[in-house]
Amino acid sequence: MAQKFILAGVGTIQLFDPSTGDLIVTSKTLTDSGISFSVTAEDVRGGMANKLLGQYFHDSGMALTLTDALFSLQYLSLNVGGTISVGGNVMTNDQITTTVENQITVPTTPQSFSTLGTIGWYSTAGSDNWTKITFNGNTATVSGLAVGSIVCVKYIIADATMEQFTVSSAFIPSQCYALLTLPLFKAGTDNTTSYTSSSKVGEVQVEIPNFILAGAQDLSLTSSGASTTALSGNALATFDGTEGCNGDGYYGKLKQVVYNKDEFADVQAIVISDSSIDLASTETQTLQVYAVYGSGIAPKLIDNSKLTFTSGTTATATVATTGVVTAVAVGNSVITVTVTSKTSLVAKCVVTVS
Repeated sequence: MAQKFILAGVGTIQLFDPSTGDLIVTSKTLTDSGISFSVTAEDVRGGMANKLLGQYFHDSGMALTLTDALFSLQYLSLNVGGTISVGGNVMTNDQITTTVENQITVPTTPQSFSTLGTIGWYSTAGSDNWTKITFNGNTATVSGLAVGSIVCVKYIIADATMEQFTVSSAFIPSQCYALLTLPLFKAGTDNTTSYTSSSKVGEVQVEIPNFILAGAQDLSLTSSGASTTALSGNALATFDGTEGCNGDGYYGKLKQVVYNKDEFADVQAIVISDSSIDLASTETQTLQVYAVYGSGIAPKLIDNSKLTFTSGTTATATVATTGVVTAVAVGNSVITVTVTSKTSLVAKCVVTVS
């Protein structure tokens, strides 16, 4: 029986550029993380009483729900498909003490405000009455302002470190390669496993090659709370040749990783693909051995380097450490295969040399 675990807490999301492989975002401060699968079922009915004959399914989907506690301009730009650029004009506030009557001189060169020219606004310290001014270079001329007056000035300057992106009126969210990692904890109900064991023993990795963000962002702020940022989105179908002959593609892959777990801990038996092998003299064949798990887990081909091979009758057939059987002389030989690290797992086959 497969081990049981508890999937709890929040995970870590990593978003990669699917075209270059560059790591765009690593978020370790999620407050919510969830995975959802959905499909719509339609009934097929007929006959007397309109009985249910079957169902067919459509509109399948896979989504991630992610919320980060921190604010990041990258999160917002990904949601609107924007590119962040560095450098631009920003509003600044300066406190100035005048040295020339009826003149305000600011320390940084003012820039144009929209299409209205190099204007600004000033008020005397402690006042909330703002007056528009026009700069000539770094200086604006006003009236009724004595030398030594303390004024507050708002105006536009160039900031080489400022970051910005444009929200297009027809934006499309970015498409990323998403890898969500969720913590896995020990669990169980028998006398060998304690409910109170809360140590992290592994992780679940959710890998989505084509992940498109939802594009919905709401920066809600209150006087007593901080805004959170959504990184939620949906999986798009991926077609890379691994989905089989039906060509339906796949949304993503869920991988369970248990730290320091024995590779053969859940293996119930091993089997050789050919239980009876017929060879001509000097002919060879490489054995293929599979691990059988049960519990809905598909059999897995075992690397022959992890197995020990022995031949019962080496005069008839020999077997190398790589699993290659070589016919020697007419007769029969039983080949025994054992998992080197777990000798209780044994399989045998009969080799007939003719």
